[in-house]
Amino acid sequence: MSDYHQPGYGYGPQSGPQQPYGGGPGWQSGPPPNGYGYPSAPGYGADPGYGTPPPPPSTSAAMWAHLGALLTVTAGSMMCCGLGAFAGWIGPMSVRGSERNKHDRYVRHHATEALNFGITQALMAVLGAVLYFGTMLVYGLVADEAQRASAGLAIPMLTVIAIMGAYGISGVVCAIIATVKATRGEWWSYPRLIAWPMVKAA
Repeated sequence: MSDYHQPGYGYGPQSGPQQPYGGGPGWQSGPPPNGYGYPSAPGYGADPGYGTPPPPPSTSAAMWAHLGALLTVTAGSMMCCGLGAFAGWIGPMSVRGSERNKHDRYVRHHATEALNFGITQALMAVLGAVLYFGTMLVYGLVADEAQRASAGLAIPMLTVIAIMGAYGISGVVCAIIATVKATRGEWWSYPRLIAWPMVKAA
């Protein structure tokens, strides 16, 4: 048998034991000190803001937007001979236009809903007044003496009053629901018939 030994891979004689792969200088021979990844990289989720819950909504300002419109329309109308129905938009507009609430999406949503409610109620109050006095005027022009002496005018007048009264009660109920929803931190919108979306929240 020959004493010839096949040399290892590479050129020249082997001067010592072969270093393991990646064991040379500049390579880490153990696990990185800070977990998986580069040594200087922070661990997953190290950002202090990661997983922070969002702040609670500003329910107080949102509630006052609806409550201001509701009190103006109801109590203002009773104390000022119905004039409060024309001014229900003033309170929500002040809440919506406040510098403190300009960047609060929750407050702006509810204030805009209450503002549209106040504007719609004012328009319906104008329409009710036109129908009321218009009915009186038309009846007075076309009715004869016998009809004027009778109770014929009461029927159209009571019809207008019943329609506007039912609409007003529906608006009050919706405003109460909106106030409760805003207090609980819930998003809610009026029906279009009660609050026509003329003003956008954005």
